[in-house]
Amino acid sequence: MKWIEESQSKEFKISSITKRQMLYLSRLETNHNTNKFQKKKRSKRSIYDNYKKRLIRKEYRMLTNEELSRLHYAMNELKNRMIDNITLWDLHILIHYPDSAPGAHWGPAFLPWHREFLRQFENALQNIDNNVALPYWDSTLDYELPDPSDSIIWTDKFFGNGNGYVKTGPFKDWTTNVLMPLSDVNIKKLFRYTGGKGNDRLLSPDDVDWILKRNHYSNLTFCHDRTFESMHGLSHVWVGGFMYVIRVSPNDPAFYLHHSFIDSIWERFRQLKQSRSERENQYAENTCGNLHLPNAQMKPFSLTNIDGMSNDYTDYYYTYKNVKHCSPADPVCHDSPYYWCDKQKWRCKSKIQLGGSCSNLEGQDSCYSSICINGICQYTSIKEDEIKKKKDIPSNVVWAKSLLLDSSNKPITHPFAYINNIDEYNSFNVTSYVEEKIKNLEYNGIIYLALPKPSSGLPISITFQARDQYGRYCQSYCINDTTQIYNVCEPKIILKMRKDFEATNIAYTHSFISRNYLDVDLSSHPSILKINPPYIIFSCHSKPINGEELYSTVKNMMQFSKPLDDYVWFRVELILSNDSPFNLKELIVKVIDNDDSYYQWQEKINKIQSPFDTNIIFVRAPNPYINGKKIVLRILILYEGQIVNCVAKCSKLNEPKKNCSDEVVLHYIPYFGDENIFTSNDDSLNFIGWKMVGHPSKWDYKLPYLSLTC
Repeated sequence: MKWIEESQSKEFKISSITKRQMLYLSRLETNHNTNKFQKKKRSKRSIYDNYKKRLIRKEYRMLTNEELSRLHYAMNELKNRMIDNITLWDLHILIHYPDSAPGAHWGPAFLPWHREFLRQFENALQNIDNNVALPYWDSTLDYELPDPSDSIIWTDKFFGNGNGYVKTGPFKDWTTNVLMPLSDVNIKKLFRYTGGKGNDRLLSPDDVDWILKRNHYSNLTFCHDRTFESMHGLSHVWVGGFMYVIRVSPNDPAFYLHHSFIDSIWERFRQLKQSRSERENQYAENTCGNLHLPNAQMKPFSLTNIDGMSNDYTDYYYTYKNVKHCSPADPVCHDSPYYWCDKQKWRCKSKIQLGGSCSNLEGQDSCYSSICINGICQYTSIKEDEIKKKKDIPSNVVWAKSLLLDSSNKPITHPFAYINNIDEYNSFNVTSYVEEKIKNLEYNGIIYLALPKPSSGLPISITFQARDQYGRYCQSYCINDTTQIYNVCEPKIILKMRKDFEATNIAYTHSFISRNYLDVDLSSHPSILKINPPYIIFSCHSKPINGEELYSTVKNMMQFSKPLDDYVWFRVELILSNDSPFNLKELIVKVIDNDDSYYQWQEKINKIQSPFDTNIIFVRAPNPYINGKKIVLRILILYEGQIVNCVAKCSKLNEPKKNCSDEVVLHYIPYFGDENIFTSNDDSLNFIGWKMVGHPSKWDYKLPYLSLTC
């Protein structure tokens, strides 16, 4: 199990703790009051008085809006407040490192160590707001959902999104104290992949029942039975990202709420199976080593392991409010509007977020603020005025391409899916939607990103916020220039006029009519022409993605079809020499098929000139694909019906060819012909020869095979 193996790594070492940091931590340590530690016997009355003062640890979804706001504020304050060279939040993470807490895992001290660790963290929260109690995340409420990653808990209201960088909710854009381990790319922001691997799962109700049926504390400890501590690891693995590796898992706030749930299960066991005396004295015989002995120091704290078994924690500081499940006599989950009652199993479960799977739950109240329709939580109807499309695009923009993918890596084509494009000063804020009617060389789900036009050498930083049709966060993936595969990336690009180390290698154009040719290579034979995947795309689901497979999947969506019309077009360069007596408007081009005397085509030069380069003309010829053979053509320039004597120059792959005439060969097999670049699509005529891939400064243009100077 990688989570277990990786947890024993000591790649990261705890920094030198300053005196101020030591003082801060020491003040958070639990001050025990029982006779066991201070040789004072407390009266039942004093215990009862303290019961009334304890804070209540509730399930996360039980919290009121005010309680949520206070909790999230306190957590963000810990993340923002510095003590010497580190934030308070990150200081707590360092305590959890294996080199500072060698006895925190894999033995009977696991539960008491984490109880003290949680209490100190809760103490830190209460230093900011003394009304805040640390809630717990009861993952059994999510376990039996069709897809637990669709739980309401992974939305803005609670933990934020679980699919990649955390960009929504109270912890969005949190930086981390280390790079995320086991990642192919550098990630130093809060990151998750909830339910990312098919075999991973959360704690189940049966798991909890198994724990509560044990009869002795030793049965909960790793050395006697690995089940409980290994069960706790299930949610670590399931959440993924930083939670996947023990030493860095406290970077994610989900860590503390998950461990609070583990602590609550242990407390239920203590109340069900142990007397007050047994709770403080019952320990495991097999301790896996000296670090887990009952009287060993609970490093790095000044307490001993047995101190963490004290009744003081729940006598003085906190108690748990367990989830009250529904029943036939009371078929409602009263604790939270974010629960629903499964009337088949008579259990409360988490509601499912908009757009989440509610497969086989039609008719039940399983969706939050929506209804289960065809296995998806969705609105019954959406009014057009509720979706305010920003169709008025500002002037002075450039265009780039992107794509949103669903859980099957298929393009999202719903017209309400969008990408919001924002510059770093928020002076540019434009929303781009899925194209509803696709045109030539476009593909289903294409989105044109309207971006601020770069000028001079100044960089423009653009951040994207991509959402599917349900408003759910979509994780960005960018093409690695070296490997040509997609890697997970921040939803951000840097636009510059020149491509340097800072500028993003994204194709963009100021021309509205040419934007559909971005990422397209029209500089090759039709049989090998290709549309390249966009530089940045967005995946709107929770599973980790193989970058190579993703690139291949997107690439295969974008295929050219062979030209199957009767005729094709290709380019010829026509130049008038300085001493030429002719005017281009007076000239006509004539095309003759050497093998078919019936085919003759001619047109006035000024009608077939390229609007971008007047020296380029487009001429028509029989389609070699239709004829199934090479087509040998003569290109003649006429003036008043007479052939004009022109000098022919030929080049192939931009290299001059020695033997050249006014003949051009087209072929359906690459390289068998002279001119390999031709098309039957009138709309793309002005762009054939161009390779508009990557940053505009890297675009390439292939010259026509035949150049005539008259």
